[in-house]
Amino acid sequence: MLDKTAPDEAQIDTLFEVLQNQTTLENVRGMLRDKGLPHSASSWHAMFERRLQPGLKNGKIEVEEIVQLISESEEHGHKHVLFFQYDLDRLHELEHLFDSAQVEKWAKSKQFPGAGDYVFEAYPDKPTVTEVRVGDGATGGAFVLKTAQTLKRKRPAERKQIDGVWFWVANEVSYRAVDVLKVHDNGLIEIRVHTRSDNISYSGAALSALNIVHGLFNTAALPELSLKSVKVFLSAPKNKDEVSENFEVYEANFKNDQGDRMQSSSLQDRGGILSSKVMPEVIDQFSDSEHDPYCERVRVSYKMGDVKKINIILTENANEIITTSNLSRDEYEEVLGALLKIHEAE
Repeated sequence: MLDKTAPDEAQIDTLFEVLQNQTTLENVRGMLRDKGLPHSASSWHAMFERRLQPGLKNGKIEVEEIVQLISESEEHGHKHVLFFQYDLDRLHELEHLFDSAQVEKWAKSKQFPGAGDYVFEAYPDKPTVTEVRVGDGATGGAFVLKTAQTLKRKRPAERKQIDGVWFWVANEVSYRAVDVLKVHDNGLIEIRVHTRSDNISYSGAALSALNIVHGLFNTAALPELSLKSVKVFLSAPKNKDEVSENFEVYEANFKNDQGDRMQSSSLQDRGGILSSKVMPEVIDQFSDSEHDPYCERVRVSYKMGDVKKINIILTENANEIITTSNLSRDEYEEVLGALLKIHEAE
């Protein structure tokens, strides 16, 4: 367990390792900038050596501030996000989830951290509930539960000579996987499952997350929130002007009831498939059919300002998206808001 008041050198090294895996240099620079501290660093090594280590030693940066940055960052990036929608006629059944006193009582009965407390252990021995809280950023009407676990992944293989014989050796390393369950006061339920290095059932992982809160609210037979209409909208050439305001579409997979499939893709530096001179016509030809064609999967970039692009995949599962990089809360919520806006309009 991390000693936040007087961590030793090994704990600091582990803290920096988790920080690098869970967030971005841009987010760390933002934290330092907000504190009025020097923040330029072109690499993680430079950030650790020139900014964070000196700041911790002279007291201008607290360990708790780094832990809080990790806590926020680990909730949003590199996730398979599955969406469900609670019955709108029964939203009153969720009201206690947004009452801190009632959530505190429930958490205590389960021996989970108290409402608002965050337990940081870099690599827990077993899957552990690390936080239960009411509210999320500026949003008060939300219930959030986080779990962390230690998993293994293989590094790229390296060729090594052992006793005169050459082998390809792939070292196995630990990584921290954090899953998040969030219930909104409008009944939207997000289950964000950290992307695993091994093939798993993300739907099964979502059900496991719901099992943790079984009894707190009715988790049986939750309807999926389908994003099929979002995929159709994003991949339709007729929507090019509207889609291009926020997104670039790089890949779209189509299917019909005859089992025919078509994959459409285009290079990023050419503006995506809707800006292609060829693909819109091909998509229209496939879509103009009596055999119920539909968009099965789409890969897009959300344009975050004038420079940054955030890659998102809407998968074959009707209620699932994938975030492929580390994201801040603001970045994640802006992208999600744009997708849900399309869903509501369609």
